[in-house]
Amino acid sequence: MTTRGGKGWWLAGVAAGLVACALGVLLARTGLEDADRWASVIGVFLNLTGVVVAGYSAVQARRASTAAPAAGENVDNRIGGGRFTGVVVMGRDLEQVSTTGEPAPDPVTGRPPLAGGPQAGHVSNTIDDGRFHGPVIMGRDMRGVVLPLPAGQQPDADGPAR
Repeated sequence: MTTRGGKGWWLAGVAAGLVACALGVLLARTGLEDADRWASVIGVFLNLTGVVVAGYSAVQARRASTAAPAAGENVDNRIGGGRFTGVVVMGRDLEQVSTTGEPAPDPVTGRPPLAGGPQAGHVSNTIDDGRFHGPVIMGRDMRGVVLPLPAGQQPDADGPAR
């Protein structure tokens, strides 16, 4: 399973701390008037960077919100290589997917969700290449899917495995 975080973020934090310390030493040695000028210039570049990052985030959020297919549209799921150690699920219109064997309750009512009829549109699930060290589940309009737990994990009495 691919995870985010780890050593990369820790190193980025250390680098940012070192840059902040070096900048503090530079501004302390230049005197108040020159430090004020430097801070203004640095502030302009930080603000420009912030505007660019905000614009990029807005574009990515817009793409993510429009990525889900509308009812009746075709879906093409494709894996073209990689190494996968956990469960791989490729499909459309998935309901009640869990690791406990019990249907996941609706977060508002607390009752199992009601299954609707199949949605219109075609789905294509394709694996071109890759190494899979776990189960692969491919389908359409899947309901009540129980995913196998990784080796050595047991489901909690209250819900999914931790």
